[in-house]
Amino acid sequence: MRITNQMVTGNSLRNMQKSMSAVNKKTEQMTSGKKIAQASDDPVIAIRALKLRTTVNQLEQYKDKNIPDAESWLKITTTSLDNITKRLTDIQSYCVQGSTDSFNSTNRSAIIDSLKELQSMLYSEGNSTYAGRYIFSGFKTDRSLAFTETEDTSKYSYDITQHFTAAALDTKNVVLDGVDYTQVDAYIADPDTYKQPNPEMVYRLNLAYEGISKTNNAGTNVLSLVAKDKDGNTIDLSAFTQTVIDTDDAADYYRVGKDDIHIIRETGEIIFGENVYNTLKRADDIAVSYAKNTFDAGDLRPEHYFDCTAHIVQSDGSVKDIDYVKPEAGQKIYYEVNFNQSLQVNTEGNQLISEEMSNDINDLIYTLEDLRAAEDAQTRLTAMLKDVQYSANEDSVAQINRMLSDINVEIAVKKENLQKTFSNNIKNFQGYMSEVSAMQSDVGSRMTKLEMVETRVAEQYASFKELKSVNEDVETDEALIAFKEANLVYESALAATGNVMRKSLLDYI
Repeated sequence: MRITNQMVTGNSLRNMQKSMSAVNKKTEQMTSGKKIAQASDDPVIAIRALKLRTTVNQLEQYKDKNIPDAESWLKITTTSLDNITKRLTDIQSYCVQGSTDSFNSTNRSAIIDSLKELQSMLYSEGNSTYAGRYIFSGFKTDRSLAFTETEDTSKYSYDITQHFTAAALDTKNVVLDGVDYTQVDAYIADPDTYKQPNPEMVYRLNLAYEGISKTNNAGTNVLSLVAKDKDGNTIDLSAFTQTVIDTDDAADYYRVGKDDIHIIRETGEIIFGENVYNTLKRADDIAVSYAKNTFDAGDLRPEHYFDCTAHIVQSDGSVKDIDYVKPEAGQKIYYEVNFNQSLQVNTEGNQLISEEMSNDINDLIYTLEDLRAAEDAQTRLTAMLKDVQYSANEDSVAQINRMLSDINVEIAVKKENLQKTFSNNIKNFQGYMSEVSAMQSDVGSRMTKLEMVETRVAEQYASFKELKSVNEDVETDEALIAFKEANLVYESALAATGNVMRKSLLDYI
């Protein structure tokens, strides 16, 4: 084969170009610190780089965002649970004191105020937030568990359906025809109108709210009650008389016949006659539908607890209706904290602060207020005996003494009722504390799991970042040696090519 001068020149230039390209590649690696500048440089490295970069970015998301966010949520939950436990402990301490009637007349008002404040503090903990989200409200993180002080509650009204079992039916000791010291003059004028107090026990169902409405938002009856047995058959209640009792007829709140149902709007109690109770106690589900159109700060939001329809007045005056169904499976919020690994971050407030807990606190308050009112009546009647308006009249003195004798009996009954109520609630609040303790343990176990995941993610992040660096980055020392080798080859090629290019045809004649 004949080798021409042009062939030698062309081959030299091509080889020099390859050497120059190698120098350029090594220069790029030196300056960029990367093995390749584009996928075509090395497809294997490029494909591996895409996978490793995706993995590193995901781990970085878990490490720097998801895990810290979940950790903060759980820490705030733990703090709130600790505070709730303290409040429940304080209430239980009052229950222990009240069960032995260690309260005296002078501190009952202070205890009532303390119980109200503790109740308010419980609701406040239920409204705890993290990063602007309510942590105990399930999926509805934009909505507080209970209505707040700053909220316009007047625009809310609800139709509520509350479900009970027969176990929710309880008894209440009451005093009918309690002594009313304000009617002393009327009783003196007509002693026959005076009735002695009559202790009674009634059966009741305590709704979640006081001050329920006269009618629901459709304008129909204030309340409907549907009971079903364990087989799902409807229990016939048509033989019983249902009556709504307002504050004007407070004396008849608990004066119920055997076939009567009294709905007390003020207290949210349903009082049953004996025959009604005997019928309902075999029910497996008692569904009570009622309406509430007025709410105060601290009232629990119905949508977190019950099947209900909210009627919300909009800024233009129109009313927006929203149906809520309480999910059987709850509303658990999960954060992805590692590959194919999620962690529940929330705790549901309707399991933490229940309507039963609220009713029990109200019962404690009401029994104290009831006894305090009777003791106040006793004090006022005693003062009347010293008042010349009555002390000079034998009939007046006799009537007042009669009322004093009866009020002493009434006080004894109400003290016994107070002791019974507070004693029963020792067990109730122990139960609530146990539930909170179980939630604390659950949150604690989730925190422990999160810490383990956090350690694992940190290790994975370091490992994959190292793999990514090994795959993409060049070693400085190796790159420098490779550059010098390529540069030496290039300089040698340049010299050789220059030497070839200087020769002419005359050199071969």
